[in-house]
Amino acid sequence: MDSLSGVGVIDKSAAILEALAERGPATLAELVEATGISRPTAHRLAVALESHGLVGRDERGRFRLGVRLAAWGRVAVSLSASMLERSAAVLADLA
Repeated sequence: MDSLSGVGVIDKSAAILEALAERGPATLAELVEATGISRPTAHRLAVALESHGLVGRDERGRFRLGVRLAAWGRVAVSLSASMLERSAAVLADLA
């Protein structure tokens, strides 16, 4: 696995989240296959992400994206919408 940021634990955690976003709920074995992260590391990171609400478990015990991500997503969308509204007025003045 290549390091994008130079901070391995962040890159590996992001890879787990990305795999769950792309594939949906996944077993540990499926996360290992999707990310190339070793089984012990993938488990440690997935459980740590779970403790922060960024990963959860479905009824079958598979890892899935956590509800905290949805809350953060709503905030990001709200901030983006506010920024678009403010920039629309500026752009209208420039036209």
